[in-house]
Amino acid sequence: MSSSGHIAATPIAIVGNVNLDIKTSVLPATPALFADGETSAAEIYESLGGGGANTAVAAAQLGGRVHFCGCVGEDALGQRLEQALEQFGVIAHLRRKAAATGRSIALTWDNHHRHFVSSLANNRALTAADVDVAALARAGCRSLYRADVWFAEAMLAGGNAALLQQARALAMETSLDINWDPEWSGGGNAEHVRHRKAQVAAVLPDVSWVHGNERELALFTGKEPVLDACSSLVDQGCGGVIVHRGAKGAAAFAAKTGWLEVPAAPVATIVCETGPGDAFTAAFLLLDGLPLDERLRECARIAAAHLQGTPNLIPRLA
Repeated sequence: MSSSGHIAATPIAIVGNVNLDIKTSVLPATPALFADGETSAAEIYESLGGGGANTAVAAAQLGGRVHFCGCVGEDALGQRLEQALEQFGVIAHLRRKAAATGRSIALTWDNHHRHFVSSLANNRALTAADVDVAALARAGCRSLYRADVWFAEAMLAGGNAALLQQARALAMETSLDINWDPEWSGGGNAEHVRHRKAQVAAVLPDVSWVHGNERELALFTGKEPVLDACSSLVDQGCGGVIVHRGAKGAAAFAAKTGWLEVPAAPVATIVCETGPGDAFTAAFLLLDGLPLDERLRECARIAAAHLQGTPNLIPRLA
């Protein structure tokens, strides 16, 4: 059921990761977690994972008609995740790969930082040939959102460009999430990291909106404060930047409009610690009929509602 009277009926398309997330309740951010021993958690549970799949589910829960494209392995977990997407109202276009369907262990600290331990062979296997952009356009999709941009080498090496260029040629609005590259925290070679950044930067002229949080945008561009990072991205060709700012709210930057920010919506009690960024992005994709400031405020309201669990837009798996 829609959480907003402004949710558009026109379908949207999302391309990205799908995997199983194994999540814990909030853990204390103490050195004990890195020492030999054991830590008790209030609960451990499963949900769909992957920024693309989570955003697709959140958009469907909001009342959107959502097409999701990704890969799963030829295994029981892949079948389970496909069924879960469909049960949550997502139209799934999944290619089967000769690779194991992935899992992530998602740890959330009481200081609101997170860490993922992931094995995502299926998502690394994604190629541009796995996404039929023309069929998505024929299905009425007015926009295409590329989530999880870092995970598939074939997509970095030209697949993302082909995907976004096809979407733009078919008059779709395009969005790209510059999320956390695992190479940034995995001790990757500095030259390799620069090359990966350059591969993503090369597609910016085909992107209507870049999404990211302040830290991710700063790491990607090498610039702070966030306004300088946004200016750098627009100078490299994207139409505008949507900044996810957590407790500080949200902001947008474009050459024509300049900097626009809105405060975070109030949250009484946090119930769903993970996924507010995906909920925010899902709302943004669906609310393109609103003026930008109203669009950001409504996205902030929806993200706050998700944090409170009213409703939880990324439900747990049974």
